[in-house]
Amino acid sequence: MKKRAKIYWLFLLPSLLGVLLFYAVPFLFSLYYALIDNMGSQRFVGLQNFIDTLSNSLFQSAALNTCIFVGVSVPIGMAVSLFLSLCLQGMKRGRPLATMLLLPLVVPSGTIVYFWKVLLDSNGLLQKWLLQAGVPHEWLAQNSWVMGVLVVVFLWKNVSYNIVLFWSGLNWIPQTYYEQMALEGAGKWRQFTNVTWVYLSPTTFVVLLMSIVNSFKVFKEVYMLYGAYPSPDIYMLQHYMNNQFLSLNMQKLSSAAYILFLVIGMALLVVFYAQKRVTDAYQ
Repeated sequence: MKKRAKIYWLFLLPSLLGVLLFYAVPFLFSLYYALIDNMGSQRFVGLQNFIDTLSNSLFQSAALNTCIFVGVSVPIGMAVSLFLSLCLQGMKRGRPLATMLLLPLVVPSGTIVYFWKVLLDSNGLLQKWLLQAGVPHEWLAQNSWVMGVLVVVFLWKNVSYNIVLFWSGLNWIPQTYYEQMALEGAGKWRQFTNVTWVYLSPTTFVVLLMSIVNSFKVFKEVYMLYGAYPSPDIYMLQHYMNNQFLSLNMQKLSSAAYILFLVIGMALLVVFYAQKRVTDAYQ
């Protein structure tokens, strides 16, 4: 057994060294930048950079937009993914055709963003169709719709990945449970709440975890669609940190990165704690 464990660690070693060298060490080293005043004098200022970052109105606006985006896109994405997975499970024919839902998984992100840019740009196809139909198109340029466009792009890109996870979890549920519930006269909704939802809870927490992580990686899509300084309604934390990097303000960049790290870490701890509570409740 010990020999097998050594073999496992031997195969993991290259990946662990890569993570340590290119992620862990630079991240820990950036704490030094977060605790000094500037790159010239390098005077220790303690938590002042963190206080300045938290009190910055631009950072507060970016944090609020990020929270709104995560709070909207994650639940909708999970609900849509679960619904489509259940539909796939209930299909008797046409499953090969339904695999088209997985197409976004193999299409590069740049191609996806370019498609939406052509469709939703101020001079895009949607604007042209609205003009031809005689419908005012000013609504698309309004700030209230920009977040909706971003959520749609995020869902179109990430729902497919969640479908794969839910589909895998559904296939692990024994069909005998459904047959027993049907014999007892239970309907589809009762079967879902008493069997599917219960036994799918571990997969649901994994999907929730991945959805939260992926929602913080939406910067590339927003940057390609709207540039480095988009509408104030979709100015995310990733934009804030990217612009601080471009201005070589390592102090604000490092402090913002650690604040984001702590927030995401606490959110994931809450998810893991909830998963443990649910798992213990059904054991």
